Amino acid sequence: IATSAGVAIEKATLAKEIKVSFESFVKTLSSTIDARDPITAGHSERVAEYSLLIGEEMNLSGNDLDTLKYASLLHDIGKIGIREDILKKDGRLTEKEYRHIQKHVYYTHEILKNVHFERHLRMVPEIAASHHEKMDGSGYHRGLQAEEIPLSGRILALSDVFDAITSRRHYRNRMPFDRVINIVEKDAGTLFDPDCVASFFNVKLLGLGRVLLMD
Repeated sequence: IATSAGVAIEKATLAKEIKVSFESFVKTLSSTIDARDPITAGHSERVAEYSLLIGEEMNLSGNDLDTLKYASLLHDIGKIGIREDILKKDGRLTEKEYRHIQKHVYYTHEILKNVHFERHLRMVPEIAASHHEKMDGSGYHRGLQAEEIPLSGRILALSDVFDAITSRRHYRNRMPFDRVINIVEKDAGTLFDPDCVASFFNVKLLGLGRVLLMD
């Protein structure tokens, strides 16, 4: 019995260490990508925190929350393939430059689908590659619409936009919070999943504020 218990404890400890190691690797990787542009540093981690707050309101399971977290942390990894001058451009992008930066979603999908994820994380590439899809099909890179977009992808899309417009960018300052709320409410059903928006509005302001003020 003691031998069996010792083996079980050792396996559990090893599994925990592997999970901690994987999570630290993912966070370091996402931080490295964000740090290519000091303006967007911390973006992926904040998006992951917002996504988890919404996911918890929508009663996602433990495995689904893990998948959502890792997909959120890695959603912009495709920016490694985007030209530095466009990524850091101080001003609005031209149409050609915007088309180039849109490719980061395709690159994200291509990179992540070649990663061997554990079985319960197998949807990470699909979810990460859905963060610019819109409910009305006007998003990219695949033009998915409504329930063609994975639920966690719809959550991620909302979190990504919320962080983008509540953060400073090269071409504008952060938007006033009341205007941000109006945008989210107005675009429910067209750009964002209405159920995700409803859950977002159920998140306690203390939780949102904690993430907004993250360093």
